[in-house]
Amino acid sequence: MPSDKARENKALVATCAACNKPASTEVMVSLTGRENGKPKAFVVCDVCANKGWRPPGFAGVYAIRPE
Repeated sequence: MPSDKARENKALVATCAACNKPASTEVMVSLTGRENGKPKAFVVCDVCANKGWRPPGFAGVYAIRPE
């Protein structure tokens, strides 16, 4: 869990690769897929990941996180 200081830091924001919405890194997950045949990390919000969005070439297992 992030510290209180990290929670208050508005700079800790990432854009979801699935829905293109900015969100706190606290509610994001990184899923490894492939782009041009090379591994690449895709940052996705918990909502999109829990709905089943996976990056191209994803071959792992993702356990749904409670929201």
